[in-house]
Amino acid sequence: MFPSLPLPDILINSDDYNRVLLLAERAFDTNPYVSAYLERELNRAALCDPWDPAGVSMGQRVMFRLDDEPQVRLGRLTYPNRPFGERGNVPILGPVGAALIGMHRNSTIEWLDKGRIRTLTVVDYGW
Repeated sequence: MFPSLPLPDILINSDDYNRVLLLAERAFDTNPYVSAYLERELNRAALCDPWDPAGVSMGQRVMFRLDDEPQVRLGRLTYPNRPFGERGNVPILGPVGAALIGMHRNSTIEWLDKGRIRTLTVVDYGW
């Protein structure tokens, strides 16, 4: 069973693009799946200037829903140098963080996680 939804458009500012691409390349040996997923997302993203509005950006708070869960989650998309376990952090080098980067309100993305199709829908972000 493979993801069936079309990939949503994503928009990433150029600063996030450069930093996240470097992280993905460095993480390949320790986390090849997330590294490859991030590189795929970055390669298909539209880029904008750092001061232009983009999709979900690094450091932003974001409300999202996973799979068919009724509750909405709140998190902040973070780089790996944030303190481990800090409440609400969604690390970019994890599957949820990798799925969030560049997404827009009401957009949904699917990915395969350990043989199971997962979905993530962005509810709101950037406040």
